[in-house]
Amino acid sequence: MAGLKEKIRSRMKNPQNHFELAVDILCLAASYGLLFLMPQKVNFLFWALFAVSAFLFCIGFFRMGFLLDDHKTARFRNVSGVLLVLAGIVLNIAGIFTICNTQGSERGIVIAILLLIEAIVMYSITASHADAPRSQWIMSLVFRTAAVLMVIGAVVYAVITSVSETAIALGIMLLVEGIVFWAMGSGNNPFNSSISPICAVPGMKKTVQELCDALSSTETQLGFPWLGKIRTIKEDTIIYGPSDEGVFVYGYYHFGRFYVASSNDLSYLDEEQADAHRMTEIPDSKGICLGAESLPEAYANMMKQYLENGNIVWSTKQKITRKNADTA
Repeated sequence: MAGLKEKIRSRMKNPQNHFELAVDILCLAASYGLLFLMPQKVNFLFWALFAVSAFLFCIGFFRMGFLLDDHKTARFRNVSGVLLVLAGIVLNIAGIFTICNTQGSERGIVIAILLLIEAIVMYSITASHADAPRSQWIMSLVFRTAAVLMVIGAVVYAVITSVSETAIALGIMLLVEGIVFWAMGSGNNPFNSSISPICAVPGMKKTVQELCDALSSTETQLGFPWLGKIRTIKEDTIIYGPSDEGVFVYGYYHFGRFYVASSNDLSYLDEEQADAHRMTEIPDSKGICLGAESLPEAYANMMKQYLENGNIVWSTKQKITRKNADTA
């Protein structure tokens, strides 16, 4: 607990973190503020404001998530999870109120759908924190129970209010969310960190070329870095691998922040470049190789250490799942 407090104090003393957090909060506030400015008639201005609102939500919400990503204590995960669930519930209620208040108008339905999507994003990220078997089982039970209740609620509401535009719109929204919840309860969660881990490297100001040059002489589990293209990213990225199993790690800038991610989808890489850099994973001095899901954090930690003190050391010492080099 003392370590977490010290970490928070250290980050709070950094003006850059203050500024980034303030920008993220303003983006979220502006996103919801624009909903009140949408005209009653669904026209070009309505859709323009709708698009800007969704865009600002994505920037503010996900950037804020990565900014706070360093705090990975169980206490912080629990508190943030509760807050995300409460925020999702508020958005759901706001969407229901909007549909009822506008009597199922096109404007109300569109706004409710946007709020529904944002609520599902918050629920999904909360579910991704469930990494232990028991917590995963509990999360699955919660989502499936919520799915059943929503379907029942949609049917009951339609029966007691008779068929109307409002009942149809609200019923469809509840049914759609119920289906999504049931799928998430089955483990189909797009934000599950064990599927697509992404780690932020706060304070990175070096270009990808400069970073690649600085790290070029340090051997890691996936060898040495090289500059290349990722199919979904316009700019150059720093890449490690791919391994014989097709796993590679890449670092890139997005909205001014630097992130490290991993993948085993070789279609993201240029085929010739991938073949030229394919290598067998290199274990550390103790014969340990990290699992693919742990690699982004290891590389991000190496880069953070380089930014802090200029030292570049590859290390597998993490409180995460590992795999033996013999099975790599």
